[in-house]
Amino acid sequence: MSKKPILITGISIVAVAAVIAIKGTQGGAAADTTLPEFQVKRGDLVIDVLEGGNIHALQSLEIKNEVKINAGTKILEIVDEGYQITQEDVENRMVLARLDPSGIEEMIVDHDVEFQQTEAAYAESKQSLEIEESESLSEVKLTRQVLRFALLDFQKFVGEKAAREVLQSLSLPYDSDTIMAYEQDATEQILKSFDAQTLLTDQDPTDDSPFTGNARESQAATVDFAILLETDRLGEGEAEQTMRRLKDEALVAKTELAVVTESVEGAKRLHEKEFITKQTLENEMVGLEKARLSLQTKETELGLFRDYEFPKEAEKMLSNYEESLLELIREKREAIATVARAQAKYRSAKRRYELEMKKREDLQTQLESCVIYAEKPGLVAYGGANDNYYTSRYYDAISEGATLKLGQPIITIPDMSRLGVDVDIHESHIKKIELGQRAVITADAEADKVLDGRVSKVAVLPDSNASRYNPSLKVYPSTVEIQGTHDFLKPGMTAKVKIIVDELKDVLYIPVQAVFVEKDQQFVFLRDGGEYKRQLVQVGNYNDEFIEIVEGLGEGDSVALRMPDDYDPLEEDDLVPASMAEAGDSESKKDA
Repeated sequence: MSKKPILITGISIVAVAAVIAIKGTQGGAAADTTLPEFQVKRGDLVIDVLEGGNIHALQSLEIKNEVKINAGTKILEIVDEGYQITQEDVENRMVLARLDPSGIEEMIVDHDVEFQQTEAAYAESKQSLEIEESESLSEVKLTRQVLRFALLDFQKFVGEKAAREVLQSLSLPYDSDTIMAYEQDATEQILKSFDAQTLLTDQDPTDDSPFTGNARESQAATVDFAILLETDRLGEGEAEQTMRRLKDEALVAKTELAVVTESVEGAKRLHEKEFITKQTLENEMVGLEKARLSLQTKETELGLFRDYEFPKEAEKMLSNYEESLLELIREKREAIATVARAQAKYRSAKRRYELEMKKREDLQTQLESCVIYAEKPGLVAYGGANDNYYTSRYYDAISEGATLKLGQPIITIPDMSRLGVDVDIHESHIKKIELGQRAVITADAEADKVLDGRVSKVAVLPDSNASRYNPSLKVYPSTVEIQGTHDFLKPGMTAKVKIIVDELKDVLYIPVQAVFVEKDQQFVFLRDGGEYKRQLVQVGNYNDEFIEIVEGLGEGDSVALRMPDDYDPLEEDDLVPASMAEAGDSESKKDA
C-alpha cells in the first residue's frame, strides 16, 4: 500500500468517517507561508450532482423506412435538415422525402397473379360449401320424411295406441316430438365424435351409443305381437280392420253353411218322397260341400293372418322404422362429415385469401410510404430521436442517394414544447438521485441563462453500452426535464445539469481539496501558530466544491488547501482504532 496521502475528490469521499485522536503532535509540519489556506465558514451549503449531457425533445414524431426490401431502399430526394415545417406546409401536404418505389412496385406485380389465383380458389370453396350444405340438407330432409312415413305405416297397421306402447317399451321415438329430440341427441353425439380432442383420447366416443348408425340386430324381433291380438289391444289400425273382415267373412261362411245344411236336409226328405229328382239332391249336396269349403277357407285365412301375416307385417314395419332411424343417423353423419370437409377447405382458402389480402394491403401501404408528407409543424432533423454511436454505425447517413434499411429512422420532428437533458449518473451518486428532484440547467451555447428542471427518469440498471469498452464504468442513464419553453434551446445542444440533492442550513464547510485520507482516516492540516498540525475531522455531505465538516474544526479555523511538502505520513502503529479515538476525544472535551 502506498504511503502517500490521497487527496479527497468529489467521488472518493465517504459519507461518514471516524474521529481519531492523534498521539501528541506527531505528524505536524512547520508552517509554510506559501500554502494556500481557507478559513472554515458557516452558512448554507447546497449539495448537488453535476453532470453534462445533451438536450433532446422528450416527445418526437419519428418517421421510419417502412419498405421491406432486402437490398434496402434509396432516398431519391429529401428536405434539408433544419427546415422549419409550418402549419401551411402541413395543410398543403408538403413532400419531405421520396423513396425509390421501383422495388416495391415489382413485388406488387409479382403478387397480383398469386392473389388472383387465391381469390378464385376462395370463391370456389365458398360455392362448394354452399352446394354441399344444400345437398346435405335435402338428403337429410328426404331421410327424415322416409322415417316419418315408416312410423305412420307402423301406426296405421297396428294402430296408434299399440304402436306407442310397443315403441315406448323399446325406448324408441313414437311421435314427431320424440323423433325431433332423438335427432337432436344424435346430432350432438355425432358432433362430439368429430371433435379432434375426443379422437385423441383412448376411449371411442361412439362406444355404447345408440346413434352410431351401424347395423345391429333389430329390436322388432324381440316383440311378441300375438299378445296384442290376445288382449285385444289393437286400435283402429289396418290389422284390426283385416281381423274384423276375416272374422266377418268366416261368420258369414258359417251361416251360409248352416243354411245350406238345412236346405240339404229338406232336399233329402223331398227326395225320399220322390218330390225331387236325384239330380236336384246331388246339386244341393254340391252346394253344401262348397259352403263347407268356403268356411274352412275363411277360418284358415283368419288363422294365417293371426298367426303369421300379422306378426310378420308388424315386425317388418317396425324393422323398417328402426332402419329408417338408423338411416337418418347415417345420413346425418355423412352430411356432417361432408359439410365439415367443405368447411375445412373453405376455411383454408379463406385464411389464405386473408393472408394474401393482408400482404396486398401491406405492399400498397409500403408503396404509399415511399412519399413522406409533412404531418405536423416543427424542425426537421435527420435520423432518429435516440440515435447513438452504435446505431450511427449500423445505419448509413441520411442523404439523397443513401440506402435505407427497414425500420431505419429517416426524419425526426421534435416537440419543442417539452425538452430535457439526457445525463449519465455515476454509480457513486445514483443513490442520491430521486424522481422529482429539482435541477439547475445551463446550456453551453447560452451559459449566462439558468433554467429550472426536474428529474423525470432514472434507469434501474446501468448502461450496458457505456461499459462495453470500460467494464469498470457504471453509469445510469437519466433524464432531467426542462421547465417551460425557451426559443434558444435546440435538440443536440450540450448542457450542464446540477441536480439538487440536499440544501444544508447553517453548517461548517471547507473546500473538498482541503480534506485528505490516510489509511481510512480523514484529516486536514490546521494552522496552529507557526505550523500546520494533522487534524482528524468528521465530514458530512459534499458537492463538487465544498464538503460539510461535522466535527473537528471550528468557524474561522484556517486549513491548508494542499499538503505541506515536509509532511511525514504516519506509520501503522501510530494509528489507533476509531473507538479509542472517540473515547480520548471525549475525555479531552471533558477536561476542556
